[in-house]
Amino acid sequence: MIVKYKARFEKAFRRLASSDRQRTLEAVEQVERFFATRQAPEGLGLKKLFVVESLGAVCEARVTLAIRVLFSVQPDLLTFLMIGDHDEVRRFIKSFR
Repeated sequence: MIVKYKARFEKAFRRLASSDRQRTLEAVEQVERFFATRQAPEGLGLKKLFVVESLGAVCEARVTLAIRVLFSVQPDLLTFLMIGDHDEVRRFIKSFR
């Protein structure tokens, strides 16, 4: 599976504190592993949010209680879209509706 990172994701990642960056990397690795093995990791809080024709299924993973990672899943393509808190994720989702 091909993995891509949007500029918005990378920019938000650089702004995170170093401890949150490490947790985010671990969450990203767990998401990638899940789609490779189909074994759901505990505590990641994977959730399918909606489907957009151009992106495929848009999903969320919980990094911490405050930080979420949004990503899209298409056949053979996993794209990490953004990192943010609950309010930032809601604003991002509204841009699709």
